[in-house]
Amino acid sequence: MHNHHEHADMPKKQLPYLIGIILNSIFIIAEMIFAYYANSTALFADALHSISDVASLILAWAAVAVFGLRATSKHTYGWHNATILASFMNALFLLGAVFIIWYEAIDKLLNSSSEPVGSLIIIVSSIGIVINFLAAKFFAMAGDHEDDINAKGAYVHLLADAGVSFGVVLSGILTLLTDWYWLDPVISILIGIVIITSSWSIFKQSILLIFNGVPENINEEAVKNAILATPQVISMHDLHIWGLSTTETALTVHLVVENPDDMTLLSQLGYMLQNDMHIRHTTIQLEKNMTDEPRNTI
Repeated sequence: MHNHHEHADMPKKQLPYLIGIILNSIFIIAEMIFAYYANSTALFADALHSISDVASLILAWAAVAVFGLRATSKHTYGWHNATILASFMNALFLLGAVFIIWYEAIDKLLNSSSEPVGSLIIIVSSIGIVINFLAAKFFAMAGDHEDDINAKGAYVHLLADAGVSFGVVLSGILTLLTDWYWLDPVISILIGIVIITSSWSIFKQSILLIFNGVPENINEEAVKNAILATPQVISMHDLHIWGLSTTETALTVHLVVENPDDMTLLSQLGYMLQNDMHIRHTTIQLEKNMTDEPRNTI
């Protein structure tokens, strides 16, 4: 019943991604055109950042769509780890965009003698702020960005885009007031720093999950202590905890217990791990005595 409810929610979960993709795609086309006419590296950097975000949103949306596919005999866990790959590619897109932005900005600082059109920069970037805040608002309404690093990545990027656009507006205003034309490429460099700062933690989390690390929201010591505190559990070995997706965690463990035939113990442990530790997929092996088999006691 629970899985059926998740599959029924898939269209709702996909809606924020689709809205973000459509709004940003329309804006990118306009921003690229105006960046050319305004001769603005900052506006170009903002547009390039938005291109990477659309690509990231597409990947994130595809991962959510794949999340709704049922498990098969070939893929017994389903395709849920596609969300991990999407969050990793999401961060890579942004980090790659930074180097292009910095290259263009430095080239303009050293070689360009043309002046950006401040008023056009202000108008276009102001529209960008509105669009990105609207798209981020839809993610906030969906609520998934709080627990899912895939959704969080898309949400953070939209907010970062709004912040970047605000910075571009400021550079346009200052350029109009002061004729400091060097501000435009300097703002582009600062945009790159904002992008790296906003996406670095998501990049690290996705790397952790790709290599089957313990998700950051899971306290391994707390899990071990909770299991050992359960009546009948004498000791444990071969404990493994890893992320199946950006929202689901799996656990396997061997437990030495007083009575390995007690099925109520399995139910008790499963309930505790799911409700107290947020670990939904558990495989627990009950043993009466320790064996000489190779084991990981960590």
